[in-house]
Amino acid sequence: MKKIFLITLFLLFGITSLFAQNQSIKDLYWDYTMIRMTQTEKPKAIAVTLELLKRSSELNTKQIANATYHLGKLYEETNQMNLAVPYYEKSIQLTPGYYVPYLALGNEYFKTCKKLVSKMNQAAEAKDTALHAKLSAEYKIIANKTVTYLEKSYACDPDDITKGMITYLYQILKNAEAVKTFDSRIKKLAEGCITLLDDE
Repeated sequence: MKKIFLITLFLLFGITSLFAQNQSIKDLYWDYTMIRMTQTEKPKAIAVTLELLKRSSELNTKQIANATYHLGKLYEETNQMNLAVPYYEKSIQLTPGYYVPYLALGNEYFKTCKKLVSKMNQAAEAKDTALHAKLSAEYKIIANKTVTYLEKSYACDPDDITKGMITYLYQILKNAEAVKTFDSRIKKLAEGCITLLDDE
């Protein structure tokens, strides 16, 4: 199934690429805005957005930010989170107040954190202190990165699930101070939140 999807994507990319090179940037951007929301056209939407970003020198900053975020979203929606991550990270650089990519990245890295906790527990049960120490160090780096994304998301759009994830990460990190200072940190992070991404 994945092979068929990739072959389709490559074929669409080739056809779209030839067509996109001859289009005006205005028309190409219009096509992108129309196709990105079409549930049945995701491979084509990815191809169009990639072509659009190839011509980023012809776009304004808001258009680049919009296309970058939506390409990440399209990759996530087609179960290609490994390809989505760099676009979500770039989206955050371009529009730091827009919280949605923070949540997507936070959720993705949280899965990694949970897997690491499971491995840490196994190492502890096996009394493998060297492995446990190595995994703990790895967890600390990823958990701190994860919590940064989740806290920004929570600050802009609070919900109990995200707060529970943040609390869990800090508990495993044994960081009681971070739990205590949570509210003041969230208040500061809430400044400059963007709930809707501009198209132009």
